Amino acid sequence: MKQFSIIMLALVLAVVGTVSAQTKVAFVNSATILRELPEAQQAQKELEEQMTVWQQELEKMGKQLQDDLEDYQKKQALLDPATKTAREKALQDLQLRAREYQATKFDSREGEAVKLREKKLQPIQEKVLKAIETVAREEGASFVLDKVSEATIVLYADAKFDLTYKVIDRLKRGAAPAKGKN
Repeated sequence: MKQFSIIMLALVLAVVGTVSAQTKVAFVNSATILRELPEAQQAQKELEEQMTVWQQELEKMGKQLQDDLEDYQKKQALLDPATKTAREKALQDLQLRAREYQATKFDSREGEAVKLREKKLQPIQEKVLKAIETVAREEGASFVLDKVSEATIVLYADAKFDLTYKVIDRLKRGAAPAKGKN
């Protein structure tokens, strides 16, 4: 996948180079932008709080299952067959509820955590993209790449083309774009 990204970057740079010597490529670090943006920090805090609540509930279910299982194992030899069967069924049901709860809350594709993250971060991401576009136009950039930690597709980036902090400033100030620069 990284090799594919490098090839795509090379193609973009080749196209940029042939389109015009005036073409300007800039970059941002979206992780830094989100880390610096107060509303993203707040959304992240709210997500973490909710995840903690769900995790605690899951741990509570696991503890209950463990306690019930230990109690059952201690008394198993003394139980009549009907009671034994009923207790085993109750243990299986509790285990199933815990698995279902975990899947409902934490499934990586359809869990409530994913949906909540998307709901909270989508408007922020849209705002960030609009700010990136505004700053890119003001700076005369034809392309803006995202340089994020280890998943970067930027092999080299001169700091003078880094728009990250200009985008953060734009988001924090909420200022209108400069006149006459498009």
